[in-house]
Amino acid sequence: MNISGIFESLKFSSNHPLFYNSVLFFALFTLFYAVYMLAFNKVKLRNLLLLLFSLYFYFKVSGLFVIILLLISTSDYFIGLWIFYTKSNALKKILLTLSLLIDLGYLAYYKYFDFVLQTFGIENSHIYPFISNILVPIGISYFVFKTLTYIFDIYRERMDEPEHNYINYVLYVSFFPNILAGPISKARDLLPQIKNKLVITEEHIGRGFFLILTGAFKKVFVADYLANNLVDRVFDTPTLYTGFENLMATYSATIQIYFDFSGYTDIVIGIAFLLGFTIQPNFNKPFLAQNVTEFWRRWHITLSQWMNEYLFYQFSFSLRRFRMFGVIVAVLLTFFISGVWHGANWTFILWGCSHGLAIAYDVITKGTRVSIAKVIPAPIYRFISIFITLNFLSLSIILFRSSDITKAMQMYETIFMNFDLGIARDWFAAYTYPFAMVLFAYVLHYLPQQWNNSLTNIYIKMHWTLKAIIAFVAILLIYQAFNTDTQPFIYLEF
Repeated sequence: MNISGIFESLKFSSNHPLFYNSVLFFALFTLFYAVYMLAFNKVKLRNLLLLLFSLYFYFKVSGLFVIILLLISTSDYFIGLWIFYTKSNALKKILLTLSLLIDLGYLAYYKYFDFVLQTFGIENSHIYPFISNILVPIGISYFVFKTLTYIFDIYRERMDEPEHNYINYVLYVSFFPNILAGPISKARDLLPQIKNKLVITEEHIGRGFFLILTGAFKKVFVADYLANNLVDRVFDTPTLYTGFENLMATYSATIQIYFDFSGYTDIVIGIAFLLGFTIQPNFNKPFLAQNVTEFWRRWHITLSQWMNEYLFYQFSFSLRRFRMFGVIVAVLLTFFISGVWHGANWTFILWGCSHGLAIAYDVITKGTRVSIAKVIPAPIYRFISIFITLNFLSLSIILFRSSDITKAMQMYETIFMNFDLGIARDWFAAYTYPFAMVLFAYVLHYLPQQWNNSLTNIYIKMHWTLKAIIAFVAILLIYQAFNTDTQPFIYLEF
């Protein structure tokens, strides 16, 4: 590549955004990391370099939408200071409302305005072409949640003091390892790391590389393979397949989405480790959950904790006089908002509501289920509970994964009205390798956590030369599997 080609690759291109699993990111991060390590012990210089790289990274992902990121960060930086130092409770509420209007206003306009226009039939008007097809800044849901977390914690006095350093605050919001799809870091967890000296040990580096490699493996070898060879073709045209084929696609989509998102999470947590930062894990074997309530303690953990702390607890406290009914309403409201947050599509709203109803069922039937568990052997009860929960999650993934309500309903209708088990032998013959990958993925998921911990520790304790050789071989294999069919991470849409 000539000099002009290199400069051209450094510009923003909507057709070639910079993602963590791209060769360009690997090259840029390697160069940045060399400079970063030289400035590592100088906190101010280190943070300035991190901020510049984070802003450039977001520019390469979303172009001039980096300005929106800066505007939101700047407004909440000053609003946070104002809330903390004012003595007037009335003014505090006004400032909190102002922050909500600004942050949620940006989010609503870019993410939901077009959806609202279509919902209310405005797309049929002559003005629609001029106000529709709004581009959505990638990761806006996540960095809005991060900055709102800071404002909420300042308002509720969950932080001892606001962040006075503007660079530190903007870095907290724009921190490139988790700006696009989480994990959602609270200011009270990430800002102290940004403000203080960090330590990068051999364990940090070993764990970081191991997570990056396992995350890339999950994404390229499992998630993308299943998407390209099984899931996408059925979800795109469900009526061309039987109910059995649609059902197999739902089980496949369930594990594919998990490997895609957990693979992404492993990569960004690994990058953070290399930088000396610790980011909270986002998954804990979610398909071991015995009910949907437990599932949300294991899946997208930082989002579910955010919803609990800033939505559910507030709703349930306001509705506490209604007792059980108030709790159920709080659950339904929380998961309705969760569905809306995931995307401007009725499929996400219904998906969120289905999970809200499932958790409401858990709340209502808790006593009954405890009684049943006493008369059934624990291993049998646990297996049945996990099996039922997994099937609910797989059926609900149809709403999550379908492009619109029509295709989702077509899949449900085909599964329940056109279930032809007689095609199973032919299907297994035609999809031998994808089915083997599905089984492999589920087996990996259900392996004991201590096995994964032991493997991680073995890699960490290896001599650095052996680590480097393993990493080099793994990168070569991943690069060979990496092709034009490689898909962006699913949760970057949200």
